[in-house]
Amino acid sequence: MKPHIPGRWYAQGLDTPRFTTGAEVVRHLGAVQSQLHDMALWAIGRRCGRTLSELQAEFETGAFVRTHVLRPTWHDVMLDDLWWLQSLTADRVHRLNAPQLRQHGISDDLLAEASAATPAALGDGPLTRAALGAALADLGVDIDDARMPHVAMHLETTCLVASGPMQGKQHTYRLLPPAPPLADRDTLLADVATGYARGHGAFRARDLAWWTSLTLTDARRAIELSGLDVHSIDGESYAVPAQVVEVDPPRATLLSNYDEYISYARDSTDLEQTNDSISDILRGSGLLLLDGALAGRWTRTIRNATVGINVVSATALSGDTRDAVEREAHAFGRFVERDARLTLSH
Repeated sequence: MKPHIPGRWYAQGLDTPRFTTGAEVVRHLGAVQSQLHDMALWAIGRRCGRTLSELQAEFETGAFVRTHVLRPTWHDVMLDDLWWLQSLTADRVHRLNAPQLRQHGISDDLLAEASAATPAALGDGPLTRAALGAALADLGVDIDDARMPHVAMHLETTCLVASGPMQGKQHTYRLLPPAPPLADRDTLLADVATGYARGHGAFRARDLAWWTSLTLTDARRAIELSGLDVHSIDGESYAVPAQVVEVDPPRATLLSNYDEYISYARDSTDLEQTNDSISDILRGSGLLLLDGALAGRWTRTIRNATVGINVVSATALSGDTRDAVEREAHAFGRFVERDARLTLSH
């Protein structure tokens, strides 16, 4: 999020669309946070130049999957990366989730029963979460609408299921094949640090801990095992990727609200150019960046032939900045294949 971190804009793939498919973007970044499916596809699309419909078609083929991994929250991830990421981080995630499971009366026995019944429940193909819950209940699992989201997350973090093809606007779950042989933990720690540096740029140990849910101790060990160079930047230690390419961010950028560009431990300086809290900003559809720094938020309203884009900034925008925002709005219009209609407020 800090524009002064060397090479970050390039490492993120935001300098110019230099990837050709969505899967290439997902692999490069390691994972793409995906609470809002279409906005996650915008995060991917602006890095490869593909439209929403093209990326949705790619997603439908299983080129990349959407599942709970890392913190945990929804992420788009490559299937062959999913197994080792879950192997490395899932135990920590399960400990973090334990209080919510107890609150809903979900025992280890219940999770084991749901896991054992899931292959039969999905034997005829992918199901929506509601339909999967009903199928598990029919198989004798003590489950209801309140428990199902937590049970489904457990099925995802244990690599039993991940996303399948959409049913209308509903996501589905499909069975995953068994995990392939995986490397030892030290190798995986080194890999996650190297991959995070490649797709995110220079980072601190606490950034990697935030992204993965690993402890700070594990994050520091991951950096050590990776062999990445460590430099001091503004008085803090940063692990630096092997390739550092300096590219200046454009005057204005409209990113997805959970774009990987902000996938770092939060600092107060991140919000210097906006009057909003990070929670306020993330409630919008996306992030307004000026010269690579957070400066506001934006929302989109998609209609049959147009997309309305409302940009809210901390200060009034005029001149070159307004023109830059206008170009970004039209870029999003091309992504959703509609004419963009921009409004600005502050």
